Amino acid sequence: MSDTHLGYENRAETGSGKKVSWIEEINSRDTIRRIRTIALERDVDAVIHTGDLLDHEVDAVTLDAAESSLRDLALCDIPVYCILGTHDHNAAVPYYSNSVDGIAWMKDQVRNEYLTELSASPTSVAGGPLDAYGISAENVGIDDVGTYESLGWRPAEIAFGAASPGPNVLCLHDGVTPYRDSSTADVDLDELLAQSRVSFDCVLVGDEHRPRDDDFETGYSFETTDGTPVLYTGPAARVGPAYRDHDAFVTEVTVSAEGVAWTRLSV
Repeated sequence: MSDTHLGYENRAETGSGKKVSWIEEINSRDTIRRIRTIALERDVDAVIHTGDLLDHEVDAVTLDAAESSLRDLALCDIPVYCILGTHDHNAAVPYYSNSVDGIAWMKDQVRNEYLTELSASPTSVAGGPLDAYGISAENVGIDDVGTYESLGWRPAEIAFGAASPGPNVLCLHDGVTPYRDSSTADVDLDELLAQSRVSFDCVLVGDEHRPRDDDFETGYSFETTDGTPVLYTGPAARVGPAYRDHDAFVTEVTVSAEGVAWTRLSV
C-alpha cells in the first residue's frame, strides 16, 4: 500500500443542508482502520508502505489512532515495513498550532517495533524467504530527516546489500521510468536495475497520485526493459483530483516461484 496521507481528519457537515466538497468526505482515521481490516481479513504475511504515510501536517489524535492500528497488526504478527515519502519529510516541521512532529512519531513506531524502515540492505519479510529493499524519497531516511538535504539520487550512488536466493522486492518513492517518461522521471529504473548486484522480482512504487494517461484499468502496472514488473501500489486515500470519482485502493501482491501476481482492493 502507499500514500495513506494521515493528517487532519476532515469532517463533512450533516443536517445543515450545506453541500461539501468530496475532499471533505475523506477521513484518514477510517482509512488506516480499513487498511488494518483488509490486512487481517486477507491474512497477509506483511504490509509494505511505499511512502507518504503522513501528510504535511499531522495532528496527535490521528496519529494515536494510527498507532492503535499498527499495534493491532503487530499483535497479530503482521509486520509493517515502510520507506519515507516527500510528505513524510515535510511532517517533521509542523506549521500549524495543532500539528505535531510526524517524524518523531515515526521514530517512536520504529522503536516500538510497529514499523520497520527498509533500506538498501535486505530485510527479511516476516521471517520468510522474501527480502525487501527500499530507498526513501530523495534517499533521505527517517534518521536523516532535518539533518541532511538531498536534491535526489542517481542509480550509481546506490549499493544494494547482497541478497539471499530470493525472491527480492524493491520499494521506491521517487518518480521512475517506465511509469514516467525520461523527461519527467527522477530515476531511470532500467539503469538502476542494470547496475544492481541484486536481481529483483518486482518493484513497488509510491509517489504517483494518478494512473498513467488516466487509465484506471491498466495505468498502474508496467515492465522494465528486462521484464521486471513495476507496480504502483495505490493511493490508500483519495489524495488528489484524479480520485474524485474513483476509489482509493491498496494492492495485495503475491510473490512465488510461479512469479508475481497482484490484486487491487478498494479502501
